[in-house]
Amino acid sequence: MSSIRDNLTKIHLRIDAALQGCGRPERKVTLLCVSKTKPIEQILEAYAAGEREFGESYATEAAAKIEKLRELGYTDLRWHFIGPLQKNKTRLVAGHFDVVQSVDRPEVAQRLNDQRPDTLPPLEVMVQVNISAESQKSGCTPEQLPGLLDLVCSLPRLRLTGLMGIAREGAEEAELKKSFDTLRELSLQYREKFAAAPLLSMGMTSDLESAIACGSDMVRIGTAIFGAREYPHRQAQDELRGRVAFIGGGNMSSCIYESVLKQLKPEQITISGPHPEKLAHFQSRGSRITQSNTAALEDAEVVFLGVKPQVLPGVLQELAAGGRDLSSILFISMAAGFRLKRISAALGTRRVVRIMPNTPAKIGQGVTALCYDEGVSATDRSLCEKLLAGMGLNVPGSEEQLNVIGAICGCGPAFVFRFMEALSAQAQRHGLNPELARSAVEQTLLGAALLSSQSRAQSLAALREAVTSKGGTTFAGLQAMSAHGFEDLIQATVQASLDRTAELEGLL
Repeated sequence: MSSIRDNLTKIHLRIDAALQGCGRPERKVTLLCVSKTKPIEQILEAYAAGEREFGESYATEAAAKIEKLRELGYTDLRWHFIGPLQKNKTRLVAGHFDVVQSVDRPEVAQRLNDQRPDTLPPLEVMVQVNISAESQKSGCTPEQLPGLLDLVCSLPRLRLTGLMGIAREGAEEAELKKSFDTLRELSLQYREKFAAAPLLSMGMTSDLESAIACGSDMVRIGTAIFGAREYPHRQAQDELRGRVAFIGGGNMSSCIYESVLKQLKPEQITISGPHPEKLAHFQSRGSRITQSNTAALEDAEVVFLGVKPQVLPGVLQELAAGGRDLSSILFISMAAGFRLKRISAALGTRRVVRIMPNTPAKIGQGVTALCYDEGVSATDRSLCEKLLAGMGLNVPGSEEQLNVIGAICGCGPAFVFRFMEALSAQAQRHGLNPELARSAVEQTLLGAALLSSQSRAQSLAALREAVTSKGGTTFAGLQAMSAHGFEDLIQATVQASLDRTAELEGLL
């Protein structure tokens, strides 16, 4: 296994080669070691190798590390805050960090200025711009940038030093260049506002060469130095002031509860329901239970609406009449058939998320479709996706896409199980015992899915063709599927599910 020192050597060689490759050998690119979730011991290994610039995203965790290292005498490190910044964390960040790279809205800039201790020099600030135009990404828009720059320049406890941007993960070279060039051009357009020549912080492990070719002055590298991040248990705790509540404690709430427990302590969670005996398993884990939905909202910052669709209108009415300022809560609904506009209208807040999980989420292998109302901030989205991450893949999109994912992934397991039933029945018909038939079918589907996931460079059609010899047994079976209208059957199956979804949305 490579040491951190070895990894750093490789990264510096990549940086040097990138500078040579784009004709910038005389320029210096700062390496920011992204140490979020990493222990002090690993930071000290990087320090021993000569690194002094470190980046963190979780304010509470970072503040503890910074204080400990300063107590140990490591006072020459420079700390950069690089993650989405909640307003309730600005005091912690203002008092501990040297640089904040993720200022993306006026209220955060103002709070950082007001809360920067007079005993410290002005806080260096980089404004984050959303250069990928992804709705789930933090950062101001290019149109919002000039006003935000003017504000930062006017604040005496802040010093504007540059811009930061993040390209879309998995983007091709042309898209990367377009994103990074956008940030470079903005820095040139507004260069007179910066304390010196504007710094550009752009580029990570996967795209540092492209970023450097487009003028980056600083690359943010974590995985290639410290290895894959091992997110600490209860990482979302850093982003929550209050509790998480579940209105309803049924099967899907129980599934989501297990995912939330990967992030929070059980005593931070409240579950409400009319039958205390059905909530006893939550209580035995250390969570609070109540029969009152409005009581569940006490101190709640996130509320999962986990009741049946026919019950939801009454629950929404009850919560709206409860006297609590609901705009301070992020609501996450899992009720099929209830569009965002209806939930938002009932609650009087646009901080509403719809989710559509599927049953494999129970074992952490699910797909959860998400769509966000317009009042849901980037920080809200990040928190929501962290709370749901233990269930498998999160897929954000529009409400129309949520319905499609619901039909494909929500209903899909039932369709797959029926296909498995049919295959198993045929195996038994031809002599296999039920247990062997089921095991063989399970392993076949599992193996095929894993092969597909590890062969993304090939289309599904190419993978199918690789199994098929013309005139062979697989070919004969596929011919029979076509003759009996397999594709038409699948089309009709999915369309029926979508039609029923539309019907429910019109009726409920």
